[in-house]
Amino acid sequence: MKSGAQGVGEIAFYCDEMTSQNIQSMKPTLTQMERKGIPLLLHTNETIGHFYPGKGRTPLERFYEMILSFPSLPIILAHWGGGFPFYELMPEVAKVMSNVYYDTAASPFLYSKKIYAVAREIVGVEKIFFGTDFPLIPPQRYYRELEGSGLSKRDREKILGLNFSRLIKKR
Repeated sequence: MKSGAQGVGEIAFYCDEMTSQNIQSMKPTLTQMERKGIPLLLHTNETIGHFYPGKGRTPLERFYEMILSFPSLPIILAHWGGGFPFYELMPEVAKVMSNVYYDTAASPFLYSKKIYAVAREIVGVEKIFFGTDFPLIPPQRYYRELEGSGLSKRDREKILGLNFSRLIKKR
């Protein structure tokens, strides 16, 4: 794109967990991204529950370390951040997570459709971005799930694109 990168990701550590050394090695790039407001998408997942291909082993503490290291970097945590929204009930965590967003990718495989309303209640609908992991799951399955989630039409519109558009326009 002529105007530069609109975002970077999905950065994933599938075979080994992400380490502090990995974060340090990405520092020059992440510092530039932070300066320019370029969002970073990280592959996160819950570390408990059923196994599936692509399930990483990085503990949530490591992602938190990255968030603390780059407080102004817009970070999107894939797959509902592996349950990270629940930690935002802690005031000190919520404060640190002001530039962190969550995508809905793989939702039907991981959580009940209640996740939409619960996450909206905890972090606010503005921090939820639509993600599908297509072709793993077709978008229509998410649309049906969103329709049955109890969210208002306006909240669904925000998740389906308005929230991400707002983030990109900040740049």
